Formats: sequence, C-alpha cells, structure tokens
Amino acid sequence: MVVLSARNAAARRRFGNNPYINPPPNHVGEGFHGHNGPPPPPRCRFLGQQSALLLVGIGIGYLVAINVGDYSSSNVGLDVIVKNLEQRRAAASATATTMESVGPMNTVSHQHREAAAHLRGDASSGVRVADNHRRTSSDVELEDGADVLANDSIKKDTSMPDIIPVAGKKNSHNTFRDMEGDDDEDLSVAQKRFVETQKLLSTQSIPTPTNPHVMKTPNLPDSKRKKILITGGAGFVGSHLTDKLMMEGHEVIVLDNFFTGQRKNVEHWMHHPRFQLVVHDVTEPIMLEVDEIYHLACPASPPHYQYNPVKTIKTSTMGTINMLGLAYRIKAKILLTSTSEIYGDPQVHPQPETYWGNVNTIGPRACYDEGKRVAETMMYAYKNNNGVDVRVARIFNTFGPRMHPNDGRVVSNFVIQSLQDKPLTIYGDGSQTRSFQYISDLVDGLHALMNGRYDLPVNLGNPDEYTVKDFAQYIKDITGSASEITFLPATKDDPTQRKPNITTAKRELGWEPKVTVKEGLQKTIAYFARVLEEAGEIIPTGQEASKPKPKAADSATVKVSPEAKLTIADDE
Repeated sequence: MVVLSARNAAARRRFGNNPYINPPPNHVGEGFHGHNGPPPPPRCRFLGQQSALLLVGIGIGYLVAINVGDYSSSNVGLDVIVKNLEQRRAAASATATTMESVGPMNTVSHQHREAAAHLRGDASSGVRVADNHRRTSSDVELEDGADVLANDSIKKDTSMPDIIPVAGKKNSHNTFRDMEGDDDEDLSVAQKRFVETQKLLSTQSIPTPTNPHVMKTPNLPDSKRKKILITGGAGFVGSHLTDKLMMEGHEVIVLDNFFTGQRKNVEHWMHHPRFQLVVHDVTEPIMLEVDEIYHLACPASPPHYQYNPVKTIKTSTMGTINMLGLAYRIKAKILLTSTSEIYGDPQVHPQPETYWGNVNTIGPRACYDEGKRVAETMMYAYKNNNGVDVRVARIFNTFGPRMHPNDGRVVSNFVIQSLQDKPLTIYGDGSQTRSFQYISDLVDGLHALMNGRYDLPVNLGNPDEYTVKDFAQYIKDITGSASEITFLPATKDDPTQRKPNITTAKRELGWEPKVTVKEGLQKTIAYFARVLEEAGEIIPTGQEASKPKPKAADSATVKVSPEAKLTIADDE
C-alpha cells in the first residue's frame, strides 16, 4: 500500500475525495501490482469543483503513474514522488523546457513526430520547431529517453498540426518560419491578383453574347457621381440607357419585373460595383435613395400591352404615382418616357408637342395611349403642386439591338421574317407611314432632356418617314432574303401616318438624329442573326395580344442568305 503523509492528508481536506489525488486502495493494488501497465482510468463525476480541476488532474495523475512505476517497492511515500517530480521539473526548466512539454498529450504528439521522422529516415536528427522569436531549439533527453522541445516560450497547442522539416533546408529550426513565409508570399500574390482583377472589372463591362463589346467606366469623384434609378432598365431602351450612364461613371440601379425585359440585356454589368439589379414591379412602392429617376417601365408594343390592359393601365398610372412619390420624398429629378401614341391617329402632320391628339378612349390601344396621357398629367400635377423637377419625352418608333424578337413591331417582325425567308406580313395595304430612329439617338435625346433645363414635353424621333410597304422591301433588299411580302387585314385604330416635329428638341436640347436608318438596320440585322443562331426558329408575333415568347416551341435550322451574311460581316 501507499503511505500518505500528513501533507497529503491536508491535500485531501483541501480537494475533497478526488480520485486523482487519493485513488481507492483496490485501484492502487490492481494497477501497480497486478499488472505491468498504468492503473485503470479513475471514475469521476463532473461536479462543480472537480470539473474545474479535471485537466490539471489528468496531467498530475499521469506523472504520478510514471513515477510510481519506477519503484519496485509498493511502500513509497507520496512526498518522495512529489520531490522526484520537482527535481525533474527543475532539470527541464534549466534547459528551457516547460512542464507542458512532458504532458501526456505532448508526449504522444512528440512520439507521432518521431515516428514520422523514422519513416523519412531522419530519426536521428530529431524534430525541431522554431518559436515565435526565431530562437534555436535544442533537444533535451529525459530519463525515459524521450525528446522534448527545449523552448520555454512555446505553448504547444495540440490542435495545431505537426511541423515536419522540409528536405533540403539548411536550418531546420527555421522550417516553420520558412514555410510560413512561403504561404505569405503565395497569399500575397493571390491577393494582388484578386485586387487587380477587381480593379479591372470595376472599370469596364464584360463581353457577353448579347453585348460582345467592352465598355469603359471612368471613376468619377463622389461630388460628380450620381445615383440613378432606371425603371424598366432591363428592357430594350432601358438597357442602352444603362450603358450610357455607366460609361459616364455614375451608379445605376435597374428596376424591372422582366415581363418584357431580359436579364441578358444587362448581364454585362452584373459584376460591376456601381451597378445594381432589383427585381420589382413599379405598381408596388419602393424605398430608395437616388438623385435621378428615368421612369421607362411599361410594355410598349401592341401585342404586349394589349395582353393585360388593366395591368398596362396600372403600370402607367400607379407606377408613375409611386415614382413621383419617391421623387418627391427624396427630392430627385424624374423623367417619364411617354409615347407618340398619345397623338392617336393624328389629324395633324407632322405632329408637334402642342397637338392634343385623336385617341379612341375605348379602343384596343386605349390602355396604353390613355395610360401615358394620364401619366403626363400626373407629372405636371406633381411639378405644379409639389415642386418636383420633371421631364417628359414623347418617343417615336425606335429600333436597334436588344429589341425583343417577339415584340410585334414593324422592324423586329420584318427582320426576323426576312432572315428566315418567311413571308413579310403587312397589316393593311402598307400605305401607312412610320418614322424610325436608331436606339443610340434616342438615348442621347433622353440624356440631353434629363440634364437640360427644359421641362415641357419633347418629341424624340427621326423625321425620316417611310411607308410600311417600302420599309418591308428595304429590309428584304438589305438582307437579300427570298421572302415574299403578304398583306393581312388592318388592325383597329392603327395610325395612318406618324412623323415627329423635332423643332423643340433642336431648339431646347440641341438634339437631332445622327444615325441613318440604313446604318441602324445593318446593326440590328447583325444582332437578330446572332439571336436566331442561338435560339433557333423564331415565330414573329402578330397583332393579337400575347405574352413575350422569345423562341418557337421546336427549333429549326435558320436560313440566312449569303447577301445577308455579307452585310452582317461588313457591319461587324
């Protein structure tokens, strides 16, 4: 049996009946006389005071077991064991070895490292680790022959992985520092590349199939950079307006519900830190902080806005009220894109801004025509009563890349039909006239209107007028298509003539179209050829009300004539 001294009795009173300090006699007899190994694990209930001393008890119990095993006699005093432990501790301290170095977990960890060294054929060299002060470590051999780290500043964390010397290193004690330096160097290179990539992406767009060209974005100072909201910004006109504002260095927020808008129209900006896309319907209020609002949201082609007339009216009325309320609260300037449709089937030609129009209030186009007329009325009500800074643009027929292939408009239908050698369909006898402007001219006009001082309605269109029949033949000739021109019954309330008077735009904005119809058509045809190649067959939308449908149910091979391909290649 083990004889306990008076000092150990005091320890019992101080720590209670702790099995780590006062093991039961049967454990001592069985552990040290009946077997060659250490005693079986003591049984302990994790109570209040004992749980706080659990880790300390593990270490002390392990050391007691080692020292008791060194004596052949079972009648050994605990004070002798403690004295022996103190001597060993002093010897380790003299060689800069901490007590933690001979703990049970560290001993096991060291044995793992030693085994790894044996596997490498480098067992004789020992395993060394550099401390935080880059001091040279030395091996200390204890009585049991185990090697420990000779460094009083290291606090070994068993959760850290073992550091193994790298072959070819001259100074093994600097292995950890060298490896850490290599990681830092690699991380630094990766960080630099990441930062450089982010800087590059923050100065330009990325090429996409819809927009393969790279557009640069300058870095404006905060005092000059504006935060601009574009409702319907993922649509045909809105996406091009987004491009212009981004290329000026402003911050742009696009708001769209994707009824006719398409994500691919703005995906070349999705990575940019100054661009934000919000999926939202303008008929619901939204809280934002912006400097300017371009309110474009509303389906603009007859098949689309006639699909749900009530929704079209709500978009033009409730949507405009919501945007005007936002502009009033945050004191932002707001521009409404109205339409030449407010003139109805005009009896004055060309149409000036002073013409009040000829609209059938109960016809199939009324949901769009009257909705925009009410929207204009609300714009000036907010201006006169609440002091909101407003702008109104009356847009005439516009065409260009990113038009929805199924919007049912004259340009998109004729181009899609001619590229597929399908009949070019004309509703009526083709004598009705239209004026067509290219998208870049319209965007320039909207930008000039927003940044100018003139706040009354302004016509934005190209006075270059064509009959629909002549225009169909013109597109057929450019594409070299084998399509035939066919005539279908005329639609109700279709305007017989449409041509803008742009005197006000010239005088007040210094604006007029710059791109000819031929130049614009070549770029538009090239765009639709790429869309057809990607989507397959596209069935153009007729005059009946319908949802936007980008492609046919079953794809087919697209037939593009050699002349059309040549024209597209020359344009690109």
